[in-house]
Amino acid sequence: MSANVIPIPLAMSNTFLLRGDRPILVDAGKPGEDDRLIAELARAGVKPEDLALIILTHGHTDHTGAARTFERFGVPIAIGAGDRDLLRNGKNGVLPATGAVGNVLRPSVKRMTCEGVTPQILVTEPLRLDEYGFGGEVLPVAGHTPGSCAVGLDSGEFIIGDLLRGGYCLGHLRPHRPLRHFYAEDVGEVRRALDGLLERDPRRFYVGHGGPGVDLASVRARIDKVAPHR
Repeated sequence: MSANVIPIPLAMSNTFLLRGDRPILVDAGKPGEDDRLIAELARAGVKPEDLALIILTHGHTDHTGAARTFERFGVPIAIGAGDRDLLRNGKNGVLPATGAVGNVLRPSVKRMTCEGVTPQILVTEPLRLDEYGFGGEVLPVAGHTPGSCAVGLDSGEFIIGDLLRGGYCLGHLRPHRPLRHFYAEDVGEVRRALDGLLERDPRRFYVGHGGPGVDLASVRARIDKVAPHR
């Protein structure tokens, strides 16, 4: 695990603390996890007001739940432009399921709402993070949602949000095995995004659920299953 990436697994999703000249937080947990996330940051020696930036990989509320709290500390929020309204409304949108489990879970996921936030930074093209004290960039990777983003570190590590999930979800015992996420607004775009990231010869993928890292050899071997062309 890179010294620059500190995974913070929460009740439902993973957040990631990036250590550079100033810390950056990727994703913000589900609604009601504000205090827990702040406590986890404190264990790493980071106060909310120390954060240079919060990057949201997409606008679903299990990743944006504490965003409003951090905004109150003066931390700027970045999200893909296509997910601006999801974040501002604090709701999860249409949630097209990729299988039967997603259909079963959808009513409870729809009920998970949070206080809306107006982002300060809308990502429409690769955004370098140098001015925030970190070597990397935010990359638009539409597919899971229209505004989904990945964070690519100059070290070759990528935080890919919900393009994939790790296998522990729903009792699965192989947390590093990549699986298809329960929802995707454009399955073909998910595949194109993953193909594009794999062409960058990554060292590691971190995911928003399970993992937090997934096995890259398995991603390549299972790509047609976890991200079919459509």
